[in-house]
Amino acid sequence: MALLENPLVGRAIILVVTAVVAYVLQRIATRATRKVLEKAQMPNVSIFINIERALIWFLALLAVLEPVFGVQPTAFVAALGVTSIAVSFGLQSTISNIISGFGLMLARVIEVGDYIEVGGYQGWVTDVTWRSTTIKTILDDVIVIPNSVLNTTTLNKFGPTSERTVTIPIDIHPEADMVEVERDIQESVEAAVKDQAWYDPELGVILIHQGFGSFGFRIDVRVGMRDMRDGLDARQAIVHACSGRPWLARW
Repeated sequence: MALLENPLVGRAIILVVTAVVAYVLQRIATRATRKVLEKAQMPNVSIFINIERALIWFLALLAVLEPVFGVQPTAFVAALGVTSIAVSFGLQSTISNIISGFGLMLARVIEVGDYIEVGGYQGWVTDVTWRSTTIKTILDDVIVIPNSVLNTTTLNKFGPTSERTVTIPIDIHPEADMVEVERDIQESVEAAVKDQAWYDPELGVILIHQGFGSFGFRIDVRVGMRDMRDGLDARQAIVHACSGRPWLARW
């Protein structure tokens, strides 16, 4: 009895009991949350689980501050708030990325496997985290884009057909005969790619008029692909097929 009346023993008991309760509550809550998020096919479930764990342990800390450490929870929260404000000024970009990341995940704007274009880069999304999004280009380059950039830059998410095409813009001389030019491009590009293993004849060669460019008319030459990893070969084939033509705009 004398041992139990010792204030240090009492504080230790409170600390241990609170830690056990917090641990059990964390296991139950995170398991339930994981099932709900996985059923909803939410990407990066671990991020939300970690936030939930941190919140539970923070509440457990507040519960033992006064009985164990003699610290008023309100004073602790106030001090923590002042510190958080000071730290946030130095972490504005990081906080912006985190908020943007949660927005992308909850709205499911992009998901792993999507083929996107942002900031001049095209590639497949390989990872979406709370801070950044990673894409892999047709040249196997890995591009890491801060999530805040995705929220402030035009994002092009390609459909199933568009993500299997390679596009090259071509500027046409403003005085050229567009009917002849279109026929020449179509025939030349088709002849250059028809025997290539990566060429997909079902998607074929498509010419898309984009209006006026900086040096004349602009046409996008789009070639269907079986395997986008050969995108560099496709670009070279298009360029070689159209190079030296008299109707090309002169820079």
